[in-house]
Amino acid sequence: MAGLVQANCIIIKRGDFDLGNFPNVREILLDDVVDEKEFISIFNSIYKHDCFIYTIIPESEHELLEKLSSNFIEFNKLSLPGVFPREKGHLGYVKDSQKKFIFQFYLRSISIDYLVFSETDTSELLSKINNKNDDIFKIFEVNKIPHVTIGPDSQWLNVVEY
Repeated sequence: MAGLVQANCIIIKRGDFDLGNFPNVREILLDDVVDEKEFISIFNSIYKHDCFIYTIIPESEHELLEKLSSNFIEFNKLSLPGVFPREKGHLGYVKDSQKKFIFQFYLRSISIDYLVFSETDTSELLSKINNKNDDIFKIFEVNKIPHVTIGPDSQWLNVVEY
């Protein structure tokens, strides 16, 4: 039976599932070269007020840590998974009311694996993260907290709303 393709499918009728449990995810495609003003404008359209930047900054990003200085609130120092030799990372956040740090994080998003933007203060939840439970993304998903992540190769933003 050459050329015969079998496809399994499920037909879902309206009302079969409560779609309220699934997040609404939209992607905002970014130009190959996006400048700081344009990037901040995009974020201002998503978050009108405060923007919290939750992250685990690798120790190798010492320049970024110096730039942030007292603006970075650190919870914990963690071993970064999948990095050899073992590198430590600084778990914490920046409350970026003026949106003056978001572009710096965007530029470093390729080297910073754990990076989430939100207008919700989740510092209490994130302060409980340790090496056994280091997935900051899961905290946002489980608690249905709206947030933004940066897609692979910094090509788009994932805006997640509940």
